[in-house]
Amino acid sequence: MHFTDPILTYLQVTAHTRPFLFSCYEKINHSRAEHHAYNNAERFIHGLSLGQDYWTTALHTPLSVKPLLFYYGMNHFIKSCLLTVDPGYPATAKVLAHGLSTRKRKKQHYRFLEDDIRIQPHGLFPHAAAHLFQFSSEKTKISMDELLRPLPGMEELFRLKNPGPITIEEEWPELLAYFAVLYNLSMLVRYEGEWWGEMEQMKDREDYVFIVHFLHSASNRIPQIFASWLKDQFASIS
Repeated sequence: MHFTDPILTYLQVTAHTRPFLFSCYEKINHSRAEHHAYNNAERFIHGLSLGQDYWTTALHTPLSVKPLLFYYGMNHFIKSCLLTVDPGYPATAKVLAHGLSTRKRKKQHYRFLEDDIRIQPHGLFPHAAAHLFQFSSEKTKISMDELLRPLPGMEELFRLKNPGPITIEEEWPELLAYFAVLYNLSMLVRYEGEWWGEMEQMKDREDYVFIVHFLHSASNRIPQIFASWLKDQFASIS
């Protein structure tokens, strides 16, 4: 799927983006709304454009690098969204880090569904969680299994694996769950090339079907979430 929603097309020119950002900043009573709207308009558009370029490329690239391109595509879209609620973003270098971490060297007999990521106090993830969704996880780490189970398109696959009700300890905003899973997959692509290559070629690990199904689902769902979030922003200032 391409980013074809009208809101994403409409906001590709400064003539539309500047008044949009100005209204966003007026809504939060920012004293320099006009100044920041003027300065941030091109950055906002550049983020949308780069996000779409990464996404379009990912859709037509081999599995071996898809997660990396999807992850960085999400990065750019999230940063554009942040500019609608945080005019001074990025205020410090701290918010430019990933905001998540995981083991770069995996244990022997590694299984993706059992792996986890840790949430860091600073970086893009916690900053986006707070500013876009007013969300703060009660956990410092969370497993891939926990993040994947509630996602649309993944429930049926998990029911085939483990029939019965799905227990969710903490409900995450959908976009943040996608971001965290893609972060971990991108780390596998970068630092665990041998494991990733064997999984892709042999197709003998349970992880394979869950990863491939997740990437297929994410490729369609994530653009919809971004468009919906921006539409809500647009509606709130109309």
